[in-house]
Amino acid sequence: MASINIGETLRKARIDKKISLDELQQRTKIQKRYLLAIEENDFQELPSDYYLRTFIRQYADEVKLDGNHLLDVLDGKDRPLPTYPELETVDGLRKNKHAESPTRARFRATLPMVLLGLVALAIISVVGYMTWLDHQETAIIPENSSVQVERSDDSSSAPEKVSSSQPKPTTESSKKPEKPKMALAMENNTTNAATMKVDQAEKPLKITFTAKERVWIGVRVNEAWTYEKTLNPGETETTELAADTAQAIITIGMAKYAEIKVNDQVLDFQPGESLLQKNVTLNIAYAS
Repeated sequence: MASINIGETLRKARIDKKISLDELQQRTKIQKRYLLAIEENDFQELPSDYYLRTFIRQYADEVKLDGNHLLDVLDGKDRPLPTYPELETVDGLRKNKHAESPTRARFRATLPMVLLGLVALAIISVVGYMTWLDHQETAIIPENSSVQVERSDDSSSAPEKVSSSQPKPTTESSKKPEKPKMALAMENNTTNAATMKVDQAEKPLKITFTAKERVWIGVRVNEAWTYEKTLNPGETETTELAADTAQAIITIGMAKYAEIKVNDQVLDFQPGESLLQKNVTLNIAYAS
């Protein structure tokens, strides 16, 4: 169980500060019914996990509480670690009850030397075999590949050297064409939303998130959440899309606090300095 009651802690702090719910609503711009839901720990009444975390932090700031600590309580990070009884030691193990025979002891003592000798013998055999192969090799192409042909021309009686080597026929390159590199392109962009084209993507598509500050990130495919997590500063997480996913929507709680890579390539979704939520739609075309 959590060490503190989040809703009760916030409510008591508000009363101690002599702040009414109506006044708190004006300060935070959070609807009164959501403030009541938080105080009653009725968190399912809030639209999403992102809004729940944002509202708790705003509420805590107004009543001078540590919002990050309350979010850690919400995530269960303040729960004590479970304790387990220590394993009992077993006295008098069988190997201690029976003395090792002298023959086995001698064998165990000489075993490392025998193994080293076998390894050395194997190395010597391989080296000797390779040396024997080197001596057996002969030159495939003779050193002098040219022949002399007597010219029938009466003007000269000197022999003419004609090369017997034939030009190598030209062949088309056997190299396979390089696969086209994945391309990321911005199709549409506003402060709160962006649409980007992912072309020539390799399957499976992996999306990597790195947090500059504490930030909530979610991924939706076909209107269903496939990934949701709050990342701490410096934390990196990777999620993998199902095969042949044609479109995915990434939601970043505070856009400027997140960096995104798609298959290890930086996704420039142009967050700017925005602290608002931003939805990034990926339209994906895979490499054939």
